[in-house]
Parts: sequence; C-alpha cells; structure tokens
Amino acid sequence: MENQTEIKPTELRGQTALISGGSSELAGALALALAEQGVRVCLCGRQLDLLEISAARVRAAGGECLTQVSELDTLADAQAVLDQTLQTFGRLDFLILVSASWGGGMIHAHSVTTWDLVMAANLREPFLLARAVLPVFRAQKHGEIMAVGSDSGLGNYAMDGAFGVAQHGLVALVDQIRLENSEFGIRTHVLMPGLALADALDGNGKPNLSQKDVCEWVIFLLTRPAHLRGNGPILI
Repeated sequence: MENQTEIKPTELRGQTALISGGSSELAGALALALAEQGVRVCLCGRQLDLLEISAARVRAAGGECLTQVSELDTLADAQAVLDQTLQTFGRLDFLILVSASWGGGMIHAHSVTTWDLVMAANLREPFLLARAVLPVFRAQKHGEIMAVGSDSGLGNYAMDGAFGVAQHGLVALVDQIRLENSEFGIRTHVLMPGLALADALDGNGKPNLSQKDVCEWVIFLLTRPAHLRGNGPILI
C-alpha cells in the first residue's frame, strides 16, 4: 500500500474574523467556537446588549472579542466596521456573514416593509461588507468569505417570501465573488443549514441540526488546507 501524506488542519490561532449578524445566537456561538481555536473576533450587529452577552462568553473562555453596533445601511458604515477591526487587531482573515433575519409571506400579500428589512439584512449587508473587505483581501492575497445562510437558498418554499429570494441572491453574490477573486487566494463558501436550534433534541427526542453542528462545519472548512477548501454552497 502506498504511503499517504497526512493532511494537517490549518492553524487558526492569531487570525481574525469579522462576523455580521452578531446579535443572533448563532453568530454568538460561532464567535465562541472560533475564539476557542485562537481566533480574534469582531461581532457586528444592531443590539449592543446581545453583542455584549456573546462577547462576555468569548472573554470568559480566554478569547478576544470586539463588538461594534452598526445599522450597516451604507458603504461608509461597512468601511467603519472594517477600519475599527483592523485598528484593533491589525489584520482580517475571515468575513463570516450570518443571516440573522427571517421574514416571509405570500408574494401577493407580502408586507413591503418586511420585504425591505429582510433584503437589507440578508443581502444588502453582505454586499456592503464584502465590498469593503474585498480590496483588503485582494491586496494581501488571502482571505475567506463565508456566508451562513439557509437551505431556502437552494429550493423554493411557499411563504418564504423575501427571505427565500434574499437567500437565492446571497448564493449568487458569493458565487460572483468567487468568480472574480479566487485568483487572489480568496476562498468562498455558503453554508446552507436548515433551522439550526440551540437545543440538540426536538420535542420528540429526535436530533435537531444544532448550532454546535454549524460551528463544527465552519471550523472544519476554515481549517482545511487552501487547495482542499473548494468553493460553493454546502447543504447541511
């Protein structure tokens, strides 16, 4: 039998991640999981109290966490978040875009207000952050952009409304980023879980897809050697 070269995971310690949707439970769980790998984390979101709860958990585990409150309405907002992250940590290696807002409805009766809010949170914000971060990643010739979205981006479901449309757009956005930037050492992924719940079991004792499962997938992908990471959507 031929000797097989052992594939060793990439060391994450000392690298920095910027996580959007930071007020959500999933973003907080990702921040803690990355901090446990030695990654310095910036959590960006709209609700300071929720950001600080997650940051406190990271710090209690010995990690470093910066919190930034931002509406992310404009490119200037995204640039300010990036600038503060670089000023605090001196580098940025990972942009992790967490889809934190759901809102749906039948198209013929959909709330226009909900449509606009969901599109802003799940598609406009990722675009603005990617728009700000990509010049940095291109200049340093490495970086990873990972969107943690939903299986709504791969199928069509009644009542998904704005959320489903935004998730399809998110897949297209990340693929466009891949197409234009892979030659600069920039990797992209879209994780497309079903509902990721904090509880490991449902009411009938059957396994849910847990937030821990999603975190393990993120760590697995980020620690693969670059030539094995690939690009594209992954349904979990």
